[in-house]
Amino acid sequence: MSEAFLTRFNFAVEVTVSGFGGDEGLAQGSPHAARGAFSEVSGLELNIEMQALREGGYNAGVRQLAGKVSSPPLVLKRGVTLDDAFWAWIRRCTDGTFPLPYVSGAVTVFGPEGEGGEPRASWSFTRGLVTKVRSADLSAGSAREVAIEELHIAHEGLMREEGP
Repeated sequence: MSEAFLTRFNFAVEVTVSGFGGDEGLAQGSPHAARGAFSEVSGLELNIEMQALREGGYNAGVRQLAGKVSSPPLVLKRGVTLDDAFWAWIRRCTDGTFPLPYVSGAVTVFGPEGEGGEPRASWSFTRGLVTKVRSADLSAGSAREVAIEELHIAHEGLMREEGP
């Protein structure tokens, strides 16, 4: 593993039509998905609810059984997208129309060479919806501004994909 991989990341998020309804116009920008690139992501975690079970005759302690799995929302920071379909999905999530535009999607990690390079890791999520969008502050004197400061995606499942 290269040392640069440990110090610099590039992330892409891709949302695809889920088939649950409400997302029919999502892939208008490309045949399969809408895309945006981000420089920071959090929420790539799974939490397993444990249930304690006292078993008669077992005096060494309490047995632990795995229960429901949950994940916090994905939080993507400092990103940009020029894909109209991506913004259409965000608009559908925030305008209150029914059915809700659930999507499937993936967060892909690239090395310092960016999206032109080989993916280093990927997570997929199901039934995602935007819950918060924060645009970057506008400043004419700063060249470091980005279009999306923060994007929160609530979802119903997260999985680390097999790969490099």
